[in-house]
Amino acid sequence: MVVPPPGTPDAAAEARRRKRSVAISLVLVAGAGTAALVLAGLDPSQKEEDALVYENPAACAAQGLRSAEACTTDHAAALAAYASSAPRYRTLDECRGHHGPDGCVAGETVVADAAGFFVPVMAAYLLGRTVEQALPPQPLYRHADEATGGGGGYCTGAGGRVFAARGGGATHVASRVARATPSSPRTVTSGGFGATGRAFSSASGSRSGGFGGG
Repeated sequence: MVVPPPGTPDAAAEARRRKRSVAISLVLVAGAGTAALVLAGLDPSQKEEDALVYENPAACAAQGLRSAEACTTDHAAALAAYASSAPRYRTLDECRGHHGPDGCVAGETVVADAAGFFVPVMAAYLLGRTVEQALPPQPLYRHADEATGGGGGYCTGAGGRVFAARGGGATHVASRVARATPSSPRTVTSGGFGATGRAFSSASGSRSGGFGGG
């Protein structure tokens, strides 16, 4: 680019153009930063919850992050949610394909009206790090390991993904996952939960779409 000699009208015009470009760039950058902050504040999917994941109340109480009473009470609530909302598969192979070879049982062993279906085993439960969070306790199901086409970790009844250290303990979970609690069982009609799920129906009607994430 040819730069006009200093002191000429063209040089003065070029200087003014550069100043305007810098000012506009600064406004755009500042605006983008503000928008990002606003979106992060409004979008629940950008927030995380401090959560706890345990296989049973004894493991929860042993770590001492919540009282033994809270561990037992929340486990009972998760068990109740398991019976009322565990996802259902029409075949054992479909269930095992997502939850692993030892991850499924006959539906009637969990609740009578699930007879004829297969449901995942409740492998663990999720509860809030503190009672003040008012995080609803919920059952967690094993997600098939990478070797069998899954992504490992756990999934919720709504299809959200949860990862925790071996043996359980404190973890961070997206708020939209931790607070999404299905009120009725979903019948998986193709694929599965998490990264592989595509379609399902609920006891109160049909719906379809992506389920969970990889």
